[in-house]
Amino acid sequence: MQSTPLQLTPAQLIPLHGIGTRHDLPLPFSFVVVGAAAALVLSFVILFFAWRTPRFLTPGGTTLASLTRLVDAAGFRWTLRGLLLAAFIWAGLGLFAGVDQLTNPVFGFVYVWMWVGLVPLSILFGPFWRALNPIRTLHRGLAAVARVDYRHGLLDLGDRVGVWPAALGLFGFAWLELIEPDRTSLAVVRVWALVWLVTLIIGAVIFGETWVGAADPFEAYATSVAQISPWRRVDGELRLVDPLAGLTSWNPPPGSAAVVATLLGSTAYDSFTNNSWWIQTVQNSDISSLLWGTGGLLTMIAIVMITFAAAAAWMHRYRRDRQLSAGDFPRLMAGSVVPIVVGYAIAHYFTLLVVEGQRTAINWSDPMGLGWNVFGSAHMGVNQSVFNHPTAIALVQVVAIVGGHLVGIVAAHEKSLQLVTPRHALAAQVPMLAVMVFYTCSGLLLLFSP
Repeated sequence: MQSTPLQLTPAQLIPLHGIGTRHDLPLPFSFVVVGAAAALVLSFVILFFAWRTPRFLTPGGTTLASLTRLVDAAGFRWTLRGLLLAAFIWAGLGLFAGVDQLTNPVFGFVYVWMWVGLVPLSILFGPFWRALNPIRTLHRGLAAVARVDYRHGLLDLGDRVGVWPAALGLFGFAWLELIEPDRTSLAVVRVWALVWLVTLIIGAVIFGETWVGAADPFEAYATSVAQISPWRRVDGELRLVDPLAGLTSWNPPPGSAAVVATLLGSTAYDSFTNNSWWIQTVQNSDISSLLWGTGGLLTMIAIVMITFAAAAAWMHRYRRDRQLSAGDFPRLMAGSVVPIVVGYAIAHYFTLLVVEGQRTAINWSDPMGLGWNVFGSAHMGVNQSVFNHPTAIALVQVVAIVGGHLVGIVAAHEKSLQLVTPRHALAAQVPMLAVMVFYTCSGLLLLFSP
């Protein structure tokens, strides 16, 4: 059966939050929202009385010596790097030599495989993107040709930069995906891809490979999500760890709070744009929809950033380490938002990944629109049976959002016990609990907006 062509980008083809509505839930929607909030508060109360001291100061885990030797083997690692680089080159054929049609797989490659697919892959394989990032592979190749050390550049980047450039890049990509009206145009995607490539390569030449970790939005995203993976490298060895232990022992770089706020805020904005009030307001306004969209996206990110930073900074007055500043706490607590980001990603995008991921794989055989069938997938069909189960989809969405917040509360509790004095643990955590309840209720209301 010949597949139907890729119709639109993730922001246009399928509502990014799937097809489940509040009417598909087995309970009244108000019960779901109130129950979710109650579950978070009850979980916090139980945690406060049952979990009084830090448990995960180090990730611990089981050392996997044989797996470490395999992963660190030069032949194995360079084979994987080469395969991923080849995939990007193949996508580049569609981007720069393909036809400007919606059957071009580059759109699905960027908006579905890369953006959405990074979440499950990072959970399953840990920080694989950092190890296999094609930008790092290109830079190392250029450094080898020039006979210079890829680790060092002309200038020292400094530790305070952290991942702030990547946070800015994430905002740029969110703007492209959610607001740019011509995001399915090859010309627009080419510009974005070239800016991404040139910025990272030139920056790596100037500052060394550290720049890639600081500025690549995809690496910042993947590395953040990978903190809840069961795989972790400790003292040079791969270990199988408790994901919560890995998450709460993470020492995030500067700018990590901005990264998770951008990820969460952009997803919230994506839901908000499906609200009938927003649609009517933008359509009836004389102000450009681009300005409305940009303002809305910035507002949602700002709401997340301000509320989270304020709740985290509140803990500063009860700190154990007197050398920590109030500005350190949003960074140190950023890991508690990662499960929420993952929950939102599952709730919003899993149907997109299932269906449009297949369509991209079908079109992958013919990136230039020449009638090729290189991988034998061109004549396959898309299985869309997932849409036959709207109630199941709605339940998955609720469980993902509430579950992500529950794990986030556990992570926040553990991390706060590491940072604040024991006798002030309750006073220190109440604002963060309130913020997470706010995120949960708001997320459900936005996701299932009328």
